[in-house]
Amino acid sequence: MCEQCHPALAEAAPTPRHRARLWEIDNQWHCTIIGTCLSLGELRGVASKLGVQMRSAKPTAYEIHTSMIHLASRERLVGKTLNKLLDRKHAAAINRAKPLAGEETLGAWWEECLGKGEVAAACWAVMSHPDCTDSLRSRIFGDIHMLSHQVGAAARADLRSIHQLERDKADLEAKVARQQDRLKAEIGRRNTEIRELRQLLDQEAAESRRLAHAAESALNMDRLHHEVGELRHLLEVETAFRQVAEDEARRLQAQARDRDAENDRLHRELRDMRDELAASETRLAATLAPAETAGDGLGQCDEECARLDLCGRCILFVGGRNQHLPHFRRLVEEAGGTFTHHDGGFEESMGRLHSLFGRADAVLFPVDSVSHGAHDEVKRLCRRWEKPFVPVRRSGLGAFIRALSTVAGQ
Repeated sequence: MCEQCHPALAEAAPTPRHRARLWEIDNQWHCTIIGTCLSLGELRGVASKLGVQMRSAKPTAYEIHTSMIHLASRERLVGKTLNKLLDRKHAAAINRAKPLAGEETLGAWWEECLGKGEVAAACWAVMSHPDCTDSLRSRIFGDIHMLSHQVGAAARADLRSIHQLERDKADLEAKVARQQDRLKAEIGRRNTEIRELRQLLDQEAAESRRLAHAAESALNMDRLHHEVGELRHLLEVETAFRQVAEDEARRLQAQARDRDAENDRLHRELRDMRDELAASETRLAATLAPAETAGDGLGQCDEECARLDLCGRCILFVGGRNQHLPHFRRLVEEAGGTFTHHDGGFEESMGRLHSLFGRADAVLFPVDSVSHGAHDEVKRLCRRWEKPFVPVRRSGLGAFIRALSTVAGQ
């Protein structure tokens, strides 16, 4: 019986409210917490500080991410260090969430932070809150997961922006080149005028010195001095104009450099996304269209796809999304294989996974849609049964057909 159902028991033994530590939270949420609330640089720093051994000398970002998730609930020191780092980094959000009570209030505050883009801080503040439930954590996981899908749409917009920036850059460079040519010509002309004016000034000075010795030159001294003053003023005006022109040229050059830097930054951000946004998904979707529209079952599949032959192999697929499974089954069967599936322990027993390994010829699983526990268990069973182990980088159709090509090649 809970304390809320028995008031006398609640008064006799009150339960203290404290925030959950990272290792006290179910490890199924560790991927979301560590991947969202901590940067890769911070994870590298923790791994270096604690001397965490990685599988490779130069671990990738994914290896660091998965290693820290794996150790967070198994190594107390790693879990405590990550927990302290999360608390210190997101202390302001934790203090804001502290007076909140109840799942509904926490959920409303999460929605508010999500709308403001304060995802990382609010994620840890809510996930570790005493009143946070598994349903709320699942809701937060879903919201963060959907944000990753929005990256693709944003990437396409950024790509269009890059193309526009490249066109603007070319126009700006041409404009700068024309202005530089005009400025150079104008500066050359004015430099010539300045030299001539200086020569004239020197001649006038020499003439004034020569005429100083003559009595009749006294009447012309004021006029000569006035002319010299005007010439000096003209020289100053021309010099100032040249300085302004040079400053304008430097400003335009700096603007062009800024555009180049922005262009480079956008290219770096989209470098990894371009492969994921390739047209393979559209082609594969057309390939897996219903039989009455696809004709021979291969649709617009290219020659390499058409040659795919599994030679009767049994393909075991662990994890993934239910809406993709009919398409995966059809791909395998059209390639001459048989398809079996296990959801990775979400609803089906892990004991059934052991029984499926006996008749599987190769095991595939999507790394972005399977639990870490199922991932570790599949790898262990593959080593035990000596089965080919083929990770599928994404849960989409394009990644699955590439994995099938790998199995067929083996």
